[in-house]
Formats: sequence, structure tokens, C-alpha cells
Amino acid sequence: MTRKLALTEEGKRLLATLSHSLRAINDEIEDIRDQDLRGTLHIGIAPTLAHLWLMPRLPRFQAQWPGLNLQFRVRAGVMDFNEERVDLAIYYGATRYPDLYQQRLMAESLLPVCSPRYRQQYRPLSGGDPAALVWIHACESTDVQDQFAEWRLWCQHNGQALPFDGRYYAVNNHSLAIEMALNGLGVVMGRKTLIQPLLDAGRLVALSENEAPSPFGYDLICPQENRSRPRFRAFSEWLAAECA
Repeated sequence: MTRKLALTEEGKRLLATLSHSLRAINDEIEDIRDQDLRGTLHIGIAPTLAHLWLMPRLPRFQAQWPGLNLQFRVRAGVMDFNEERVDLAIYYGATRYPDLYQQRLMAESLLPVCSPRYRQQYRPLSGGDPAALVWIHACESTDVQDQFAEWRLWCQHNGQALPFDGRYYAVNNHSLAIEMALNGLGVVMGRKTLIQPLLDAGRLVALSENEAPSPFGYDLICPQENRSRPRFRAFSEWLAAECA
């Protein structure tokens, strides 16, 4: 009969600390070995930011640093740097992380948008019947968990009352919400930083000229010790230049 071994709580804590230390040692060895910036950088990022903002820009990074591999962990939730193989993460939110390095990359503003075809059917929100609109709600960030939150912010800033809890679609992926708007299913509260190329191309149009500043923004976050690593500096400096 085989007896199973189980770690005590103290043993689990020791294992977590040991694993973190071994990863740190391995990172230092890779930095010493790969001064020409080869190897892999592990990045945590939300799906929409990766899809709409980062991916179109990555060819420029690849051209600048062709020997550096990027491995993405794509999800909206907060990464655990102690438990997960992540060197840095990019979040949309307002939370402060006192034990981590945190750098604000971009602010954000909110703008209701839809497809040109859908806009032809309805006048802007300043006129017409808002009750006839179909609303598309998305909830994907570290701080925003209320599917109506961004509409409430926009309405409060612009002094409007809209029936955004009437007929609607709701998804937990902002990219999918944008895709639904592109296909003429309704009006979505767009994050202008992400949708600007779609506005410039005429694939999305504003249903109102009024914007609202978001209380949230895009932050680069990582453990303090990662700031001095060559691979992190290469990516963070390139990222800051793209956001400028």
C-alpha cells in the first residue's frame, strides 16, 4: 500500500518562495547569456488591447528586436507574478499596486459608436428616439465589472439619460462587442484609443460627438526587480514610444 505525501501550509509557502527564487536565478542567467536581447519575454495582456492596439504595432517591434521572442498570456484578469510565468502585464484600470512597478501608458476616453449602416437608421443621441436603439455592453478590465458602467459614466459626464438597460447584448469581451457593432447589431461604448483606426477607416462612426474621459487608463505593471532587465527595458521603451 502506497502512502501519499502532502505538503503542509508551511511547505507550500516554502515551495512558492523557492520556485520564485529559481525563476529569478534563471532570469539572471538568461540576461547574462543573452546580452544581444535574445530569449523570451512573457507578457500578460487583456484580449481587446492585444487585438485592437498591440497586434497592429508588433511588426515594428519585431523589426527592431528580431531575436527576442514574445509569449502572451491573454486574459482580462489580474496576473499573479508570484504564481505565473509573466514578466510584465498591461492592464486597463485604476487600481494601484504598491508592491509593483507601475507606469501609466495612456489615458482613455469613451465614445458611443456603431456601423455607418446602423447610424443611417437612427439619428444621433441628441435627437430621435433612444429607446429604438439596441445597446451592446462589454465588461473587460481589472476594475470594470458592471456591464453598464461605461454608459453610466458617459451619461453622467454629458448630462443625458439613456435607456441603455433596455434591449441589449452583453459580452465579457470588448473585441467581440466591437465586432458586433461593426456588423450592425447596435451601438457600443467605444474606448477611443482602441477604436481610432476603425473610426479613421470609416468602419465605425460616432453616434454622438460628445466624449467622456474614462477614470481608467492603461498601465504597464511588473515586479520591481524586472525593471533593470534588458528585455524588459527594450519592450517598455518601445511601448512608451508607441503610446507617445
